[in-house]
Amino acid sequence: IEGTPHTKLLPAVMPSIRLYPFQRDCFYEGYVEGFLGSLVALSTCSGLSGVLQLANATYGIEPLDAAPGYQHLIYPMRNENVENQLFVENSSLAQPQEISQKLNQAVTRSPRYLEVHAILDKALYDYMGADKDAVTEKIAQLFSYVNSMFTRLNLTIVLTSLEFWTEKNKIPTTGDAEELLRRFLQWKNTHRVLRLQDIMYLFAYREQPRYVGASSARRLCRKNYAGGVALYRRAMTLEMFSVILAQLLGLSLGIGYDDSRSCRCAGATCLMQSNAARSTGTKAFSSCSIRDFQHFLTTGEGQCLWNKPTMDISYKAPVCGNKVVEPGEACDCGSVEVSCGRDQCCTVGCKLKKGVECLSGPCCWRCQFLKRGTLCRTSPEDECELKEYCNGTSGQCTPNFWVMDGHPCNKRSAFCYHGVCQMADKQCQKIFGKGARNGPLACYEEINGQRDRMGHCGSNRSGYQSCAWKDLRCGKLVCEYPGHKPFIKERAAVIYARVQNSLCVTLDYMKPPAERDPMLVNDGTVCDDHMVGAHQKCWCFLCGWKSCRGSCRGSSRISERQSSEQIGRGRTCCWTGSGSKPVALGRAPENPVALQSKVVLVTLVLSAEQVLPVFVWVLDLHEPEVCVCYRLELQV
Repeated sequence: IEGTPHTKLLPAVMPSIRLYPFQRDCFYEGYVEGFLGSLVALSTCSGLSGVLQLANATYGIEPLDAAPGYQHLIYPMRNENVENQLFVENSSLAQPQEISQKLNQAVTRSPRYLEVHAILDKALYDYMGADKDAVTEKIAQLFSYVNSMFTRLNLTIVLTSLEFWTEKNKIPTTGDAEELLRRFLQWKNTHRVLRLQDIMYLFAYREQPRYVGASSARRLCRKNYAGGVALYRRAMTLEMFSVILAQLLGLSLGIGYDDSRSCRCAGATCLMQSNAARSTGTKAFSSCSIRDFQHFLTTGEGQCLWNKPTMDISYKAPVCGNKVVEPGEACDCGSVEVSCGRDQCCTVGCKLKKGVECLSGPCCWRCQFLKRGTLCRTSPEDECELKEYCNGTSGQCTPNFWVMDGHPCNKRSAFCYHGVCQMADKQCQKIFGKGARNGPLACYEEINGQRDRMGHCGSNRSGYQSCAWKDLRCGKLVCEYPGHKPFIKERAAVIYARVQNSLCVTLDYMKPPAERDPMLVNDGTVCDDHMVGAHQKCWCFLCGWKSCRGSCRGSSRISERQSSEQIGRGRTCCWTGSGSKPVALGRAPENPVALQSKVVLVTLVLSAEQVLPVFVWVLDLHEPEVCVCYRLELQV
């Protein structure tokens, strides 16, 4: 959008894909002169069409096809009578911690790009006219509206490809939005051909849906969850549909609703209010939304937004002043009237001002690199996440690291796994609230000894798996409920059991056995002395490293006494100290050796058919020099 070229991809004879040319450079965004905070999004592809949003009113403009002399109709847009409730998978959005002003502005200033692949089901394609060119123009205009709403977050929404199901749908599009979302994600993860996008959306037509959309909160950069469903219902305007799509994208970006919070926004309506789609006038992200988005980025969950889409210069020549840095431009601050006058780094001619070191990034402040050791990313919620610091030579933060799996945490009562201190107590509190804690073994025997949907050690297409006695704590999570009022959870059955003096509780999300139960105990959780759970089994927890120096090739060593952790660029890097034993969860070295003379070594080797890690436990009786290795975060 905004003048960039777009190609629509439509199915011909499967599995081939046919390319259709599409008119470009005919979408514009701006404002109404003299009206502060107004917004205009127009298309000149076929006449003049679009929306004009003033403070408390929204107007649509369309060409009159039958009228002579290129006449157009301007009319007020109203959406009062259309319901717009959304379904959110994994709807618990953590409240962000306070972030420093410098980091706030650095994050907001850094440009991000979200690439979207959109699919229209047959019903919506037919409802919009069943004409490829006309429907393509409407969807491109839809994304033009959405993109204008994300300008304040410095996030560009890019429609990379568009797919129409013109003959028949590739998956059934019946059922509620949440059911369709799960079906669509399963299809997307097994049948996607194009991998140029960050997220994939299915647009479907419904007469009277219960929900008009569904998405997974905070999971935009996780490939298996990067998808959404938006339902276009009868009597809905394109402008209203754009608000629904913007809210769904916002939820995937970790932005919560504003209804129960004290938030301020520049528009007449805050975009993340639940009634925003029914309101007229300008809509903007609130101060709460910006804080949520900053928290999403600073915790390293927005890594997929960094990559800038490549544009084929054969389609479009560079244009200085369009706020897009193109070949031959050092920067692009836009027009003189709107942006360049107050830009500290860029000139009108798309060149850097004298003395400028950087343009954007969390380590860039007022066009200069932040000094080495400045905090640029932190996760105060978990001790297994590491802080990252600026290196003084780049505007970007150093790569996101977490403590290596197996490092002790929570006063050595638990272990780090995938950047989280895995504790059953914490998992219980996240679900059942403050005061909940992990249930005693008797609770697990009562619940997980059933081998049914109420209690089990995992499931597959053949049914629910029974728990061996040693694996009881690795199956379904069972908590001790502290409350006196009944616990209520939407779309889940609450299961209580009075065992001895404990009130045991768990949930049944009523999913088929082929789908993973969300209530399973997290991998890496302690299940017994020197034992941790993995894949619903309780394993001996083993560790072993030759030495800190030998296992940290090409990386710098840091000391716990240093004021900032200097992480090298290798796959792992270490620090040395004393006071704790070395531990590591994962595959052991090929030839583990003792760090001291007195060593107890136990090796567990699994069969070739089992795709599980091998664990080795080395107990150092002399408490030697400690080696704790860190690794780069892997994108899920």
